Amino acid sequence: MKINLIIIFLIIFSRFFAFNLSPSSPYWEEVALGYDAYSIAQTARDHHGNFLPLTAFESFGDYKPSLYFYTAVPFIKIFGLNTFAVRLPTVLASIAIIFGTALLAKNLFFKFYVKNDQKNANFIYYLTLFLTSISPWLMMFSRSAWESTLATALIIWGINFYLFFIFSNKTKWIVWASIALVLSTYTYHSARVTAPLIGLLLTIFYLISRLLKKEKLNWRALLMASLIALFIFTPVAKSLFLKTGQQRIAETSIFNDISIIEQSNEAIENHGRTKLNKIIYHRYIFFAKEAGLNFLDHFSFKYLFVSGDNNPRHSSQNFGEFYYFDLLFFVFAIFFLLKKRNIATAILCFILFVAILPASFTKDTPHALRTLAALPVLIIFLSFGIWQFLELFKNNQIKTITTKIVILIYLIFFALFFYQLIYIYPNKYKPEWQFGYQEMIGKLNKIENNYETIYITREQGRPAMYYFFYTETDPSLVQNANQLAKKDQGEFLEFQKIKFIDKPEQIDFNKQALIISSLNFYQNSFSKDSIPIIDKTDEETWVFYEIN
Repeated sequence: MKINLIIIFLIIFSRFFAFNLSPSSPYWEEVALGYDAYSIAQTARDHHGNFLPLTAFESFGDYKPSLYFYTAVPFIKIFGLNTFAVRLPTVLASIAIIFGTALLAKNLFFKFYVKNDQKNANFIYYLTLFLTSISPWLMMFSRSAWESTLATALIIWGINFYLFFIFSNKTKWIVWASIALVLSTYTYHSARVTAPLIGLLLTIFYLISRLLKKEKLNWRALLMASLIALFIFTPVAKSLFLKTGQQRIAETSIFNDISIIEQSNEAIENHGRTKLNKIIYHRYIFFAKEAGLNFLDHFSFKYLFVSGDNNPRHSSQNFGEFYYFDLLFFVFAIFFLLKKRNIATAILCFILFVAILPASFTKDTPHALRTLAALPVLIIFLSFGIWQFLELFKNNQIKTITTKIVILIYLIFFALFFYQLIYIYPNKYKPEWQFGYQEMIGKLNKIENNYETIYITREQGRPAMYYFFYTETDPSLVQNANQLAKKDQGEFLEFQKIKFIDKPEQIDFNKQALIISSLNFYQNSFSKDSIPIIDKTDEETWVFYEIN
């Protein structure tokens, strides 16, 4: 009980301490999620006027999977339209991942590795709980709105529910498993590959294990779960053939990379256009090679232990997805898994494979967000590795001391990472999180009635959505303006008297107006003598000036 309370405190502290300081402000995807959820709560339509979108929200023309939007609705109803309400589903999902990973580790260890040794299984449970709660990888996706975090939570609990069914043969567990796994496909694109493959694997495992033991198969449960899964998944499956399901794939897929096709054509030309060479250097061979290299990218030392994902929103850049200290125990984990080759190891390796597989066919790898579902398996391997390491010490007193030293070292690593995350990261990467919008729009609200026209530059990304979000603009007004407003990939370029611009040539200097831009835009476009600054935000992220 004491250990439970300590870990629960650690989980809550690490997720809620300085919650509004790091990240420093909501990214544009977050305000899009928040405002559309607010629009649904108010009008049952998204801000484009679509009635209760089922599989995807149009958003910025990228058609985001729908479930996170609906998950945020009750929190926005309770707490209002703000960053806390939008991010809370992710925080709760990250906690669900922590407990789901620990439970999975315990059950697999208990059933397949130590054969009903409750003491060691409990040790693995608490160790996994601790490791997952302080994971840099999970921490980065626990404090802002990420659909992948919710999808991973549903997948890990879907796996747990399915294992409960395998162990007990009770229908209710496979029903919950099918619901959880299929719902994950409504949350994040990668899950549309990962979740069905995991469900298929676990079904095969159930059938084989029952048949080998000559135990009764619960055909009724399998049929019921299959029908439920088919019913829920059908809209997603249909959407894959429509723009709502294909848009994101088109933007990120390596199959749209013309350079790979050019390499294939060049290789065929250089080696001769024979039938054999057309096969050897076929574009699909080049795509497969690219996918293989992308897959292996996710196991690079730099990515895992040094600086993590190259995107600063996905990684602090000063820590990898794991701590340096983890490397030692991953080595022990490899020896442990090679020694304990069984069906549980095969299942975990398969889950790891299909969790990374979708990202392998996309650009910009390694990608921590698209492969978050791999984290639980790697944490479980890490726990097994630490357990294997501690088993080297036969003396219980020495083992206890060593365990405490290991935990202390982890706490030191965690403290260093958490300090960097809270006090250094937010300031260093403010631009990555579009810092300054809230303050700018707060100032604008006080003076916007004084102007007939207002120009806001788009250089920091998605100003219209930030305006809707921070002013809590009536969604019906946005929906009414949707048909006639000028837009860029679903993003409003004008709303009422506000115009969202890219360059000074779009400004009508014959009319009195307020202009809001970055200081750099102002200095490169205007003379301070002819158009003086009348206001600015902290650190001059935004400056205000007017034309008469």
